[in-house]
Parts: sequence; structure tokens; C-alpha cells
Amino acid sequence: MEAVKTGIEGFDDIFGGFYRGQIILIAGNPGSGKTTFCAKFLYEGAKRFGENGLYISIGESKDEFYEYMKNLGMDFEELERKGSFKFVEMLTPTSEDALMQLSRELTKNALEMKAARIVIDSITPVLSVNPETSRAILHNALKTIGRELKSVVLMTEEMPIGETKIGQGIEEFVVDGVIVLRLEVPEAGAPVRTMNVLKLRGKPLDRAVYNFEMGPPGGIRVLMHGVEELESNVDFKDRITTGIDGLDELVDGGIIRGTATAFIGPSGAGKTVLMLSFAANSAMNGENVTYISFEEPKQQIEETLKFLGYEKTEGLEILSLNPRMLSLRALYDIISKTILDHRTMLFIDGLNAIRREFGDAFHRVVKDVVFQMKKNGITVVISLIGGTVKETLLSTIVDNVIELRIVERDGVLKREIAVRKARMSRASNQVKEFILDRKPVVR
Repeated sequence: MEAVKTGIEGFDDIFGGFYRGQIILIAGNPGSGKTTFCAKFLYEGAKRFGENGLYISIGESKDEFYEYMKNLGMDFEELERKGSFKFVEMLTPTSEDALMQLSRELTKNALEMKAARIVIDSITPVLSVNPETSRAILHNALKTIGRELKSVVLMTEEMPIGETKIGQGIEEFVVDGVIVLRLEVPEAGAPVRTMNVLKLRGKPLDRAVYNFEMGPPGGIRVLMHGVEELESNVDFKDRITTGIDGLDELVDGGIIRGTATAFIGPSGAGKTVLMLSFAANSAMNGENVTYISFEEPKQQIEETLKFLGYEKTEGLEILSLNPRMLSLRALYDIISKTILDHRTMLFIDGLNAIRREFGDAFHRVVKDVVFQMKKNGITVVISLIGGTVKETLLSTIVDNVIELRIVERDGVLKREIAVRKARMSRASNQVKEFILDRKPVVR
């Protein structure tokens, strides 16, 4: 039995891959990662192992598939140009004649390109026509391919959300392995993706459930059991200037790239103006910046930028979100998009609005955001209303805490700024005056 590496990080370490000629069913609920798993199997096969791959799509268009996979670090257009990959788009079969056509196309394309790896995504609509006939037609086609090419075939099947039963019995009829992927979106915290290998002929199984994650540059990675270390890659010498007069001197020359900074202080202390100026200056210096506000409309933010003297802010993406209309899933989707779009900095202004909506889940949400940003080398800056560091309850997960105050002296309100915490920095221990004018100044 010849072993076939999948090329999926973690999976081969745990299971050793598949065997030549096997048929594997990848089942899961929508969004669980079935297509990405199969795509990675084909991509690594062609890229690293020199094995031609065939993708039979029933439902998804070629353009959508190529664009999505490219965002995950897999360039299938390049493989197609080299002749090592072929995408065949099929209409959803509605009759036995259509099923026979699908079988012919599958066999013809596989034999023509000598495909060592084949994916059928998905067989759910195929089985809905006539389960018994569909199984027979599919089985005959796969037997022909297996006899001639010894290909490894992956088939995906949809499992409705909440359903535990897999398909209509095809996994017992024709497949050598069954892998179930699940996506769980909890009340608090990041979405969790799990993998359960129920059947894999020739492999010892421990029935364990494994977590996995999706995203660039690898596409998909299965996490082995054990303690997973928090990841970051920072260099204390690589600093991003704030561009604000006096502030860089206060924080030892700037904010270290890939770290997390929190601006805290009461309402009216100048947090938003400070963050907007920092974000705009960074964008002007070539950073790709996303600025999220939970408290002010986008148009108002843009007017504030103009007031501060920033007429053009190339590289600065502004999002204004209503926290009452925001689900945890939507928030994590935004974070994922920030990573996929290769942003280098993320500013989140008004996190107290999220605290009001999510309650105790708030701290888990912020921790997940900060850890994801650090893992991907993205510098994150957040603002919170709070009188002291202790009140934020987040001082342990951020690297820098910059506190803003409003004090009264001789009948005049004045603003002050101080660095409460600065990892890997020789920050000033002085309390400086913070002046809000046309441009914010620290002196």
C-alpha cells in the first residue's frame, strides 16, 4: 500500500496521509472547511509532489474558486497553465442522464490528464436525484479510475447544521475513509473548527477530535494535541512612528510593530483624535491601515480627518459599525478580512460599545482579536473609556497602555498623558500635557 501525503500541515503528522487508490468522504456543515481541505490536497499534490489534480465542481464557479483559494495562498491558475490541474464545472444533475454525463466527464478528464488526485465537490446534489442509481453510477466511475490510475479521490458532502447523521449511507458503500469537519460559533470567543476522522482504512485511529484553522499563507492547518503556544514575531527595534509631536519621545521612539497598544481615559480626553492622527500618519508612511469605529459614523470620521489636516489618506480603510447590529461571527469575519487583505495595522475605537453589547464575553473577544493580530504580525491599537489601567481589565494582554486624563487647574480643564506600561521600551515616566488643537501635541 503506497502512502500519499496530503500536504496539509498537521494532518500528515497525525495520520500519515492516505493510501493510493483510496476514496475519502469529507463531510461537514456549511462553512466548516470542506472545500479548503480538498483544495489544499490538490494544490500540494501538484506543487510539491508532482501529481496532477482534477477538481469536479457541482455548484461553485471556477472564478469564485480561484479567487477564494488565491486569498488563502493557493494559486490554481498557475497550476492550470502548467497543465497539472484542471477545474471542471458541472451543472447540478437533475436526471439519470445528467448523472451518466457527470460520470463520463469524470472518467474522461481523469484518464486524459492522468489525475493522481481527484475531488468531487459535492456529491450531495448527486445523491438527491436517485440515491440507489447515483451510488451505482458513481461507484462504477470510481472503480474505472481506481483500476486505471490508482487515484486518491476526495468527495465532499453537506451535513445540515445540527445534524449528526452522515449522508445516505454512501460512506459504508464505497469509501475507505470518513472525515467530519465542524464549525461551531460560540456565544463568546472565536469560531472553532474541529476535525473527527471516523474511518480511515489501514490507519489506527484514536477517535480524537482535532482543532484546525484556515487562513493564509498555508490555507489549512490541523492542530496537534497539546498546549499551543501563543505566536508572535516582533523586533523591538522595528518601530512605527505615531507622527504626533512629543508622543514618540514618550514611548521610546514609537510603537513596536506587531504589538498591541491601548489608549485609555475618560470621555473627552482625546482618544479618538489621537488614534485618528496616528492612523492617518501611519497610512501616509506606507502602512495598510484599517480603522474601525463603534461610536461615530464614517462621514463624521472623515470630516474629523479633514479638520485635522488630512485631506487624502491613501491606505486608510475606515469602517463604522453599529454594535447592536453586530454578531460575534460578523466581528471575527472582519478580523479575518483584515488578515486576508494584508493590512499591517488595525485600530479599534470605542470598544466600550462592544462591552455593553456582549457583556462578559467582551474580554474574550478582545483577547482573541489581539492574539490573532499578533500571530499575523499586525499592529493593533484600541481605545477604552476608563479612569485607570485596572478598570480596563485588559492590561495583561496589551503591550502598551497609554493613559489620558482630564484635570482642573486654576479653573481651567487641561489634558494630560502618561505611559502606564510599555513592554520592551524605555518609556518616559513623566506626565506630559496633551494639547488638542488643529493637531494633537504632547509637551
